[in-house]
Amino acid sequence: MRTIRIFFLVIVTSFTLESSFAQFSAGLDLGFPVGNFSNIASTGFGGSLRYDGTIGDKLGWTVSAGYLAFNGKTYNINNVSIPFGTTSNVPVGGGIKYFFSEADNGFYAGLDLSLNFLSTYVYSYNNGNGGGYNLASDSQSKFGVNPGIGYRLTNWDFSARYNAVGDFSYWGIRAAYVFASK
Repeated sequence: MRTIRIFFLVIVTSFTLESSFAQFSAGLDLGFPVGNFSNIASTGFGGSLRYDGTIGDKLGWTVSAGYLAFNGKTYNINNVSIPFGTTSNVPVGGGIKYFFSEADNGFYAGLDLSLNFLSTYVYSYNNGNGGGYNLASDSQSKFGVNPGIGYRLTNWDFSARYNAVGDFSYWGIRAAYVFASK
């Protein structure tokens, strides 16, 4: 809870210190699980909000938050099928963007650091009398490193990034509308 308060304090302070070239965007996100995560989850869908500020001519900083829900898969191990439920991820992060041609226009590269609040449900086979499944939930917080590339076209921002979040890593694609222009 303290981390969330500090995060909001940083956002409010940022809004009061910078008014020029500050921009909000709202986007639709897709997530494609990789590694171990792809065994238990399929494509994720969600949305995100991002705030962009300017540091220099081609350099900017970002603060973002979002929500992604990954539908579960059935995982087979030792001839036992274990159905996994939906895994949700609430990433909260910040980072930098570098535009290759000019600020807020064209191709850019970025790097975000994020705190990911993960929640998942798993059904396990009950070996006792009556068989059936037991439902268990798991919630955890994991740090992530998210390098990516993107393209900004006036009020539209398209990006792709690799979200390295331990066993919950995924490729992400975002299409966003930017509410302010330079």
